[in-house]
Amino acid sequence: MKNVLFSLFCTVVFSILFDRFTRPDRCGGRGYTLHILSVLTFYGATLALTGGFWVACVLTDALFLALVIASNIKFRVLGEPLVFSDLAVAASFLRYPRFYLAAIPNFLKIILIPAVILVFGCVIAFSSTAPAAHFTGLLILLASLLSFGAGWKFYWCSSVMFQPDLEADIVQYGLLPVLLIYTLRWRATSSPPPAQPLPAREPGTDPVPLLIIVQCESFADPKDLVPDHPLAPLNNFERLKTISDHYGTLSVSGFGAYTMRTEYAVLCGRDEEELGFRAFDPFLTAQDECTFGLPNRLAALYEKRLFVHPHDLRFYGRDRLMPALGFTTLVGPDDFAHAETAGPYISDKAIGDYLHDRIVSAEKPELIYVVTMENHGPWDAGRLDATDALTAWERHAQNGDALLGSLDRILRDCGRPAHLIFFGDHRPSIPGYVTPSKIRSTPFISLSYHNHEKSTLFADINIKPAELHRSILGKYKTNPRN
Repeated sequence: MKNVLFSLFCTVVFSILFDRFTRPDRCGGRGYTLHILSVLTFYGATLALTGGFWVACVLTDALFLALVIASNIKFRVLGEPLVFSDLAVAASFLRYPRFYLAAIPNFLKIILIPAVILVFGCVIAFSSTAPAAHFTGLLILLASLLSFGAGWKFYWCSSVMFQPDLEADIVQYGLLPVLLIYTLRWRATSSPPPAQPLPAREPGTDPVPLLIIVQCESFADPKDLVPDHPLAPLNNFERLKTISDHYGTLSVSGFGAYTMRTEYAVLCGRDEEELGFRAFDPFLTAQDECTFGLPNRLAALYEKRLFVHPHDLRFYGRDRLMPALGFTTLVGPDDFAHAETAGPYISDKAIGDYLHDRIVSAEKPELIYVVTMENHGPWDAGRLDATDALTAWERHAQNGDALLGSLDRILRDCGRPAHLIFFGDHRPSIPGYVTPSKIRSTPFISLSYHNHEKSTLFADINIKPAELHRSILGKYKTNPRN
């Protein structure tokens, strides 16, 4: 009995101590009942499985400490604490560790394997087959779950965290309660009524334009990216501003990552306020909202609707999701097997070459949504022969601008009606140069070619990505030809 009580005490005390290291800084005493019940639930489950009181203590606190460290690293690099949806992409760490390892400090990389070996050694050495210990763990597990269930039904469900406010909730309640309650709120979020597709154009109306939408990886304005280190402007973007329908900045929610948030908003047009807790990773529930997908809504206008991305389409589940959103063809890494690379990824020039061939050979107008890959981090010194990470990013950004310029020339020369929308998905996270801040906007531009409609005067505007979706749909009003 003394063992279980003392190990329980140590488990709870150390977990509370670790919680105080969570960033942003924990403030006040709210959330500790939820925290303790969460800790006891895992302690009970581990004790029921291993029969070792100190094994349960070490595993529970080790896991929570790992969550705190991961959350703090993420907050430092991306400006956002750990959230429940991050666990859904954990498998991608094993598939593409390079995306994540650069953010982990070297001393943690050094101690990681010894720490894992030590924990498993404790499990082997101190586990027990004594039935009483396993039964005690089961009782603690059941009691914790029943207590949480009662607390959720009669108090927490109607009193805490109704709307996502991640940083403020971490400060008030701590990491474990936020992970738990946000998960429950996310699961309880209902899907909206289906969206209606646009009708086919009637005879006598303007022809359907070719529609090219380019989501350019880590594309940002170099002039305002690093205030004390001015970089060369994006010449094509600056030149095309004066002939655009409109241009400006997108107020994206993510910094240095979370491509899927911007991608979903442009494809489906649902604001974060509408999504609620689904906004942290809208791809997880996008199949429930697939009628909002731009390709589905424009299906009557475009027989062929292509999604182009020269990287593993299993990332974020795009291989399953994009057909559900209405794309008829997926163009992935196999289609770029022999294409030119720039750094470790398929070059933006290769994307431009593919689009050139597609545009000049298309017999009918097509919808083509492109997600580039060239400027994906991490940026290391030596990449594209750059002396540092910022210079490497800048050279890739100029290649993205060159892609915009080449698409402009192609669409001018093709002689058919067309729309081009080009935007950045998020700003880059480059430690030492570009760090998280409240300013997260990326550039966008919308251009029209060879159409019969009068173009809107160019204007510098700031909009949300979902508003860009609505702007695209607004181009498809069936006005009769003048």
